[in-house]
Amino acid sequence: MNIDNQAYTSTSNPNRKNKAKVPDGEVSTKPKMKMSEAIDDFKLMAKVDGRADETINQYEYVLGRFTDHYSEEIEIGNITTKKVRKYLAALMDEGLKNTTVAIHYRVLNRFFNWLLEENYLLENPLEPINEPETPNIFPKVLNEEQVTVLLQAAKNRQREWANKRNHTMLVVFVDMGLRLSELINAQLDDLDMKRRSLKVRGKGAKDRKVFFGKRTFRALKKWLRVRENVERVWDDTVFISQKGEKLKKRNVQRLITRIQRTAGLEDVKISPHVLRHTAATLAVQNGLDTFSLKTQFGWEQIDTALKYVHLSGKALQDNYRNCSPVDNLEG
Repeated sequence: MNIDNQAYTSTSNPNRKNKAKVPDGEVSTKPKMKMSEAIDDFKLMAKVDGRADETINQYEYVLGRFTDHYSEEIEIGNITTKKVRKYLAALMDEGLKNTTVAIHYRVLNRFFNWLLEENYLLENPLEPINEPETPNIFPKVLNEEQVTVLLQAAKNRQREWANKRNHTMLVVFVDMGLRLSELINAQLDDLDMKRRSLKVRGKGAKDRKVFFGKRTFRALKKWLRVRENVERVWDDTVFISQKGEKLKKRNVQRLITRIQRTAGLEDVKISPHVLRHTAATLAVQNGLDTFSLKTQFGWEQIDTALKYVHLSGKALQDNYRNCSPVDNLEG
């Protein structure tokens, strides 16, 4: 069977519309569902599952571009491996980098796998196609000296109300490794000072508990006392504006840039995402194991956590000296 020319059909309840499986003795035909209808159903699933708006927008863009590639609307049963392979090649011919094409591949793969789960298709046309290889680019991080300088620059200006908050936010970024959205949405009721933990909602609306150290505990304690003195508070998030309102993402980035200039680190890229990478790297350097790192940072795949090990060769070497299976044998 030539897989490139194979049309993909499905197995399902024969009474369900657009499903390919039919009662025994009858001939199965290609599902007649239009691509646009399948995309709408996929987006509906993503919304009900609590996927982030950014994720749903990415689905819409990638799948819309795939549909626009064809002169007329295509039915899902007519999408073959060869057509998908030609489409990915066309993206590369447009000059898109492999990293970008890989994103298109992953979205399409997720979409077709969902069609399989829903029994709209029998096989995923991407199954024979490998994801485009991408360069192993390591995340940008700050070294310990740069982190110290940055935190000190924020601390030196703590006489002002906002700077007490800003210093604490930077400490939280570096110690907990929060995403920007997780920090600005962190709720007071989810902050457990006794256990030094914070419940946050990460990607895919998944809750997790993150932990913090003693210095972060002290910084948060000081900030919460300042927060109590705000005349009117309109939001229950941990970090608020001087008007008592929830912080906006762009304002947090601006304040980080301002502190960065004060610290004399203009030549270094610093953002909430860089601080998150930095937190992961420093945690590994300090001996945090990969599985604990994965849990703390809310990654689905262990491979995401493993890439930080490259930045901590010394810590890994020291840890292995203590954990060597042979060295720890008796006799």
